[in-house]
Amino acid sequence: MKGIKFLLLCMGMVCLLAGCWDRKELEQMSYTIAIGLDIPDHVDINEKQAVDVTLQFANPKLNIKGATGQEEDPERNIVTLTAPDFVTAKNMANSFVTRQISFSHAKVIVVSEELARTDHFYRFIGSALKEREVRRETSIIVTKEKASEFIRKNKPESQIRVHKFYQFIIDRSIETGLVPESTINRLLAITDGDADLFLAMNGSVGKKNNGDTFKEEDQYLAGSVPKKGGNVVQLIGSAVFKEGKMIGKLTGEETRGALLLDNTSRIEDMYVSYQDPLNEKYMVACRVKKKTATKVKVKLRKGPPVINVMVPIEIEVLSTPSMENYAEDLAKQTILKKKIESELKENLVALVKRTQDEFKSEPFYWSLYARPLFSSTKEYEKWDWTNKNYPFATVNIKIDVEIVGFGKQMKESEMEKVRD
Repeated sequence: MKGIKFLLLCMGMVCLLAGCWDRKELEQMSYTIAIGLDIPDHVDINEKQAVDVTLQFANPKLNIKGATGQEEDPERNIVTLTAPDFVTAKNMANSFVTRQISFSHAKVIVVSEELARTDHFYRFIGSALKEREVRRETSIIVTKEKASEFIRKNKPESQIRVHKFYQFIIDRSIETGLVPESTINRLLAITDGDADLFLAMNGSVGKKNNGDTFKEEDQYLAGSVPKKGGNVVQLIGSAVFKEGKMIGKLTGEETRGALLLDNTSRIEDMYVSYQDPLNEKYMVACRVKKKTATKVKVKLRKGPPVINVMVPIEIEVLSTPSMENYAEDLAKQTILKKKIESELKENLVALVKRTQDEFKSEPFYWSLYARPLFSSTKEYEKWDWTNKNYPFATVNIKIDVEIVGFGKQMKESEMEKVRD
């Protein structure tokens, strides 16, 4: 009798262990790789909650062995519809999309600048995280044009699979410092902290042949980089958010400066050109890395605080078209080092002043160094970093540059002998 009861119990437990009742085959799913958010043209969003949602789906046929190397019609995998929010848009889209839509593999949320400058943007993003498929690691890109236009005009020249394009271009742009890391998680952490500015990637579909004045390599905003051919999509610079609302932009150079001052960011491969101090006609190309973390110290006093910042920089000189022999002449190295320190300091001081005067807050996460100076959160909040202190703080910046190398070839060619 005991054996029969034990057998029945085991059979009942086996039924409870079955976990495939809600399984979905791959061919039954449509995975969204990019989500676009725009203000609808035909709805006043101040009167009624609405947003234009653009969904770009992955094409599973491209992963099948023997499939053609390109999509027959990429437009078939992009749809735009107006919905109360982009979460409920999933079900609305199933009125004409045959498969179950999933956000679990979404790489980016593309937001138009028009929407980002309203109070509605943060409401849409913040409340959407209750949907388990929306991942906090999803990146945010703010575009000058409509998000739907950005997604539709994106034609990767060397990547068949668009989800790989978004993954690679975002990772590479972050490594070079041309754009900041701007995930949903970082947006929420900074905005809810109510002290610092959030930087989002700045994107644009740009122009085929831009006639803007030539600048140095990182002094552009997305859409103004002079180029011909290739994909029209550009990612450079950043959109500045305060309290969940876009309030301005930073160029690629200013974005790099902000990342150098921020110890929560990562820059791995930054190439910068500086004016040659011995021949102003030419530039010196360098690889720039932070040697160690930026040292930030906040000193309290009566009135606004004093902020002392020291940025340790390693420089590898890669190209000197002036043919000046910096590698073997220590005196010339000293001149070059002082020139780079001076130029870096000038740029960072100008950036800090702009954040104090224009944005009234900072994107460097320096509030982390002020918080431990208070005995309680209530005391810190009463002190008011953003409104009463940072905009009026005295900021002292010091740059410590160390030249660590001169590339694969140290000795420069002797132009006199070449011409002879």
